[in-house]
Amino acid sequence: MESYSRKNQKNIQTIIERNLGVNLTADRRPAFAGVRLAVMSCCMLCIVMLSAFGYMKFSSLNGDDLALASVYRGNGRFEIIIQNLSDRELKLQDSVKVMQWSTGEEVEGDNEKIRTAHLTVPPRSQGVVTVDLSEGYDLEKMEKDLPEGDWYYFVLTNNYFAFGQDWMCTFDFEIQQMEDVKNQMEEHLRAREQAAEQRESASKQQGTDAEQSSAVQGLFRSDWTWPTASREVSSLEQQDDKALSGRINIAGAIGDEVYAVADGVVVEVAFESAWGNFIVVDLGGITVKYGHLKDTKVSQGDEIRQGQVIGTLGKTGMATGPCLLLEVTAQPESTGNS
Repeated sequence: MESYSRKNQKNIQTIIERNLGVNLTADRRPAFAGVRLAVMSCCMLCIVMLSAFGYMKFSSLNGDDLALASVYRGNGRFEIIIQNLSDRELKLQDSVKVMQWSTGEEVEGDNEKIRTAHLTVPPRSQGVVTVDLSEGYDLEKMEKDLPEGDWYYFVLTNNYFAFGQDWMCTFDFEIQQMEDVKNQMEEHLRAREQAAEQRESASKQQGTDAEQSSAVQGLFRSDWTWPTASREVSSLEQQDDKALSGRINIAGAIGDEVYAVADGVVVEVAFESAWGNFIVVDLGGITVKYGHLKDTKVSQGDEIRQGQVIGTLGKTGMATGPCLLLEVTAQPESTGNS
C-alpha cells in the first residue's frame, strides 16, 4: 500500500509539472533550506538563553560573600545577622536544621515547627533573620546536654539557585545585645578587608613576603613555639603604639593541633560569636588569645607548658575558613625580645 501511494504521488506530481510548467522538486529545496536555517537559529537562541539561565540558577556565592552571627533573645528565639557582601539577592528556605558539632547530627526535635521570618537579604546589605525553636525543641535539655567545648549550629539553605547552598551559623544560649554582636561583626569584616588588601598588596609588590616575615617575627618572641603545623599567614594586624601586640590569622586544616606558644596559665576558655571557641593564656605580662578553635583541650586555671596541645584548629565564630586567630597583647614593659 505504501509503495502504491508513493507511485501515485509521483504520477500526480509529474502530471501537474507537465500541465502547469512548474518544477515542484526545485521549488521545495529552497523552502526546506529556509526552514532548516530558521530551526538552527532558534536552537542557537535557546542555547544562549539556557546558558544565561543556567548561570543565574546554578552559580553559587563564595564563602566570603556572607557573614553570619547569631544573637539569642531568650525563650528559644534567635536573630541571625546576615551581611550580604555579594551583588546577588539572598533568599533562604524556611526549612532550618539544628545540628550539634561533635556528632554532626541533627538535634532531637521537630524542625518542621521552627518558625522563621525575614528570609530575604538584598545585595550589598545587612538583614536579620529570625529563627524560633520554642515550639519544636526542648531548650532546657539542649542547654543541659551540651558538653563543654561543643556547640550547636543552624544550617540555612540558600534557595535562590536551583540547587541549595548551605550556610552554617553557630549559636549558644547566652543572651547578648544586638549592637554588641553587630559591632563584633563590623570589626571582623574590617579585619577581613584589611587581610584582602594585604593579599592584594602582596601580589603587586616585591619583597612583601620578607616584610611580613619580619613583622611576624616582631610579633612573636624568639623563644616561642609556632602554634600550628601550618605557617601560612593569611593576615597580620600589628599595633603601632607598642611592640609584641597585634593579631595574626594562620590558615590550616580543621582538626590541626594548636600548641601553646609558651608556658602560662589559662585564664579563660569560652565561646563568643566573633571568635568562636577561644582560649586566653597569661604568660606573665603578656596574654595570648587563640580563636576559631574546633575544640579546646584545657580548662580555666590549668598551668600549661610550651608546645602542649591546647586545642584544635577550626572554623567557629565568624571565620570564613579553617584558621587560627591568635591575638597577642602586652604591656610596654613586657615587650622585650629574648
